Amino acid sequence: MNKKKIINDPVYGFITVPFEIVHDIIGHPWLQRLTRIRQLGLTYLVYPGAIHTRFHHAIGAMHLMTCAIETLRSKGHGISNTEAEAATLAILLHDIGHGPYSHALENLLAHDISHEYLSVLFMNRLNNEFSGRLTEAIHIFNNTHPKKFLHQLVSSQLDVDRLDYLNRDSFFTGVSEGVISSDRIIKMMEVVDGNLMVEEKGIYSV
Repeated sequence: MNKKKIINDPVYGFITVPFEIVHDIIGHPWLQRLTRIRQLGLTYLVYPGAIHTRFHHAIGAMHLMTCAIETLRSKGHGISNTEAEAATLAILLHDIGHGPYSHALENLLAHDISHEYLSVLFMNRLNNEFSGRLTEAIHIFNNTHPKKFLHQLVSSQLDVDRLDYLNRDSFFTGVSEGVISSDRIIKMMEVVDGNLMVEEKGIYSV
């Protein structure tokens, strides 16, 4: 079976699924559950177009991670295929722990249990199911991987998670406040002393 699928995304156009295991994870019932969870909770009651899902966002963030890794590799930073696969899985699964209506009900359904905590539980269970192939992705997600910038691509002030949801949420709500130049920001990314940075000429885009 050909697992190099193409997904047509309304924000970025055609997105290629970069690894076979990513294809398998996308089709897993636990990730498919995100197709029924609204990205912006109850916001659709104010902005009727805001009915996009956490699944949409996960796919978009995965695409931006692929772009960021390609940029950093082109600048001479060593990222192995195994690390690229792990980082892609980490960002694809970063929101798998979200419950109904996302943040709107997060602290009401389970007190003092964050969606990040639940995401780790999901990832550990998936790791067992996939014979340990998500171990490095979990290290990246938990910031225990030696290459800190890989975690920073998943969770930081400059992560691909934020780069996706700003543009995506603006697109579906029809407002312009979150429209950013994510392409330029990614092209300006750099790694200095093991940390994710942007080149000086990218400051204004940030």
